Amino acid sequence: MPLMVTSSGGTRVEVKTSPLHGRGLFASTDIPAGALLGVYPLLILSHEDIEQLKPTRLYHYVFYVDEREDGAVRAAVAFGKISMCNHSPDANADFYVDADAETVTLTSRVALKTGDEILIDYEDFADEAL
Repeated sequence: MPLMVTSSGGTRVEVKTSPLHGRGLFASTDIPAGALLGVYPLLILSHEDIEQLKPTRLYHYVFYVDEREDGAVRAAVAFGKISMCNHSPDANADFYVDADAETVTLTSRVALKTGDEILIDYEDFADEAL
């Protein structure tokens, strides 16, 4: 089970200005590898929801989740601080989507130092056609 890094205020991550893309998620304390950074809610979207979101800014936060047995693609929007994670192929954190529980879990892949931007590789999710 991953180690949970918390304080009285919750997880030790914060949203700040990112040199990569506007805003990002950063470690506000040293965090060991394998630490649970947070579990965040997902809103699973219907195909109709996705189509309505395409012309909006919110669509940039929609990602592929999986494909149902009937072939229908499921997508979601993640809520909470994880939505501020920027992409990098050299990610220092991992995320796991549990569509049935409608959650996404964020963990540190490597030890993080205070001030490190928390980066995830969501290329596989971004490349799927919605």
